[in-house]
Amino acid sequence: MTRRLVASYLALAAVVLLALEIPLGVIHGRTERQAFESRIERDAVALASISEDLLERGGPYDDLRVIVDRYAAGTDSRAVIVDRDGTLLVDTDTTRPEGRSFSSRPEIATALTGRPAVGERRSETLGHRIVYVAVPSASGGRVHGAVRVSVSAGELDDRVLRYRLALVGIAAVVLAAVAVIGWLLARSVARPLEDLGATASRAGDGDLTVRAHEDRGPAEVRELARRFNVSTARLEALLASHRDFVADASHQLRTPLTALRLRLENLESDIPPGGREDLDGALGEADRLGRLVEGLLTLVRADRAEGAPVATEVGEAVRERVAAWTPLAEEESVRMELDAPQGSVRARAVAGSVEQILDNLLDNALLASGAHGEVRVGMAREDGWVVITVADRGPGMTPQQIASAFERFWTTRGREGSGLGLAIVERLARASGGTATLRARDGGGLVAEVRLPAA
Repeated sequence: MTRRLVASYLALAAVVLLALEIPLGVIHGRTERQAFESRIERDAVALASISEDLLERGGPYDDLRVIVDRYAAGTDSRAVIVDRDGTLLVDTDTTRPEGRSFSSRPEIATALTGRPAVGERRSETLGHRIVYVAVPSASGGRVHGAVRVSVSAGELDDRVLRYRLALVGIAAVVLAAVAVIGWLLARSVARPLEDLGATASRAGDGDLTVRAHEDRGPAEVRELARRFNVSTARLEALLASHRDFVADASHQLRTPLTALRLRLENLESDIPPGGREDLDGALGEADRLGRLVEGLLTLVRADRAEGAPVATEVGEAVRERVAAWTPLAEEESVRMELDAPQGSVRARAVAGSVEQILDNLLDNALLASGAHGEVRVGMAREDGWVVITVADRGPGMTPQQIASAFERFWTTRGREGSGLGLAIVERLARASGGTATLRARDGGGLVAEVRLPAA
C-alpha cells in the first residue's frame, strides 16, 4: 500500500512538473532566441551606422577594419561589410579574401534592398548552424552597403540547454522531496492499516484476544480500530459464553446420565425376556449420550487450551498410548503396529494434548478397521517437526468427506461415534502450533497425520 501511495504522489507531482516546466522551457528558449537575435541586430545596426559615411565616400576602410575586428574579438562573432553591389569590403574572417561577391547570399540581398534580414541556417563553410542578422547601411534613403553579423548557434543552444538542465535538476529535487515526504505520509496511513490487517488476520485464525492499536494513524483509521476492537471483544464474549454453556450443560448432564444408566441396570432383574432387547438398546443410548457428553467436555477443554506450548516427551507418550490400546485392538482382532525411533523425541505441545490426540485417532482407527484389520502408528522427525501418523485399512473417505472430517459432529453415514474426535484432534494440534490432516492411504484406508513443532 505504501508503494502505491508513493507512486501516486510521484505521478501527480510529475504531471504537475511536466505541465509547468515544458511550457516554461519552450518559452525560455523563444525568449533567449529573441534576446540573442536582438543583441546581434543591435550590434549590426551600430556597425552599419559607423560604416555609413565610409561606404558613401568609398573608403578608406582601414579604421573600419580595426573597429570591426575589435568587435568580433570581443563577441566571438563574424562581421561582414559589403558595398551596394554586394562586394566584400571588410571581413573579420581573415582566412577569406576580400573582394568576393556576397550578393548571392539571401540575407545580403535582402539587406541591399533596404530591409533587415534575421535568420538561422547551416554554414557549409563553417560546418555548423549560425544565427545571422543583415542590415542595410543607408542614408538619405539610399543604400550604400550592408553589414552582416553572424554568431554560432552553439552559444544559444548552450544557454537553452543549461536552463533546461536546471529545470530537470529542479524537477529531480522536487520529485525526491515528494518521494520522501510522500513515503512518510503514506507510512503514517498504511502502517496502521497493515497492523490492523494483521490483527484482523490473527482474529480470523481464532485468536480473539488480539486488539488493534487505537492511537495510530489518521482519525478514520483510529475509529476503524476502535470499532474492530469492540466487535472482537463482543465476539470473544459470545464464544466464551457459548463454551461456558456447553461445558456447564455437559457437566450437569453427567450425573443424571450416570443415574439413568444405574437405574436401567437395576431393572435387568425385573424385565421379562421379551423386553431385554429394549433394555439393551436403552443402555446403548445411555452409553452413546455419555460419550457425547465426555466428547463435548473434551472439546471445550481443547478450545480453551491456554498458555504457550511446552516441551513434551512425545516418544514416551506415543509408546504408552499404543501399549494401552493394544489389548483392546487384540480383543477386536485388529493388528496394531508401532514404527517409532528409539530414545527421546520431544515436541512443543499443550500439556496433555498428545495423549488426547492419540486416544481419539486410535479410537477412530479401530472403529474404521473392523475385525482382522490393521492399525499402524508412526512417528518421525521431519524438517523441524515431529510427525505422528495413525493409518488404518478401513473403507477410507472421499475427498469431499476428508474436507469436512474436522467439523464438529460430522460422521460418515452409518458410522458410530459422536463426531467430535477429529474436531478435538484439530483444536489441540492448532493450539500446540501444529496441524492435523487426513489423506487416503495407498492400498485403501486412511492416514491421519499430526505435525507438532520439534523442541
